[in-house]
Amino acid sequence: MAESLAILKLTAFERFKDGSAASPLSGGEYSLQLNPEEVDLTFDIKKNSSDEDEEPTSAAGMPVNDKNKLYNRQKISIEFIIDNTGAIPVFPDGIGTKVAGKSIKESIDLLKKVTVKPTRASHRPPFIKLEWGKLLLVGVVDSLAIKYTLFNTSGDPVRALVKFSMEEEVDEKVISREFQSPDITRIITIKDGDNLNAMCDSFYDDPRYYISIASYNDLPSFRKLKIGSALQFPPLEK
Repeated sequence: MAESLAILKLTAFERFKDGSAASPLSGGEYSLQLNPEEVDLTFDIKKNSSDEDEEPTSAAGMPVNDKNKLYNRQKISIEFIIDNTGAIPVFPDGIGTKVAGKSIKESIDLLKKVTVKPTRASHRPPFIKLEWGKLLLVGVVDSLAIKYTLFNTSGDPVRALVKFSMEEEVDEKVISREFQSPDITRIITIKDGDNLNAMCDSFYDDPRYYISIASYNDLPSFRKLKIGSALQFPPLEK
């Protein structure tokens, strides 16, 4: 008998940095009662220009030789049920009083907190980590629809159909480093306004490498770069 997938879980975070979620939101977890029957995944190609004839570039404007290497941003859409009629042996997440037939408002409130309610720290909706088996996606919710389909005798909702979608969050610096192939030496021709600190920050995500780069290129001064000269930016161990 095949092993069943774990229950789909959503975890909320305050921030997103260096390609991953950071600072978990207190009480910001929501697990489904039943896994969705279907999952829709779409992929949007990340481009800086709408002109298909132009050479593709990374988020930092660096040329991408391999057109297939343009980043595919994922979007996931799912539907699931929140049910407190007693038909499902597991109670909805967030329900305080576990009695069948009671309102699912607490579960809905928790779901909103995890997905769309602005946090006190950032004043914007949280970043979400979606985990289900081998499926892992970190992003932000762009759509949440709740359709109440059954009510108890008091008029409280006891069942709802939820439609939920989120788009992958991307750290542009991380993508830029990927596209810039940090395992090879880059040779850059200096232009007016170029700054060694800023270039090191762009290539290595750390401006403090300017000393190492100045030494590597035998520069008499890192402050005054000669326009038209070539500088080498080798791969560096951090």
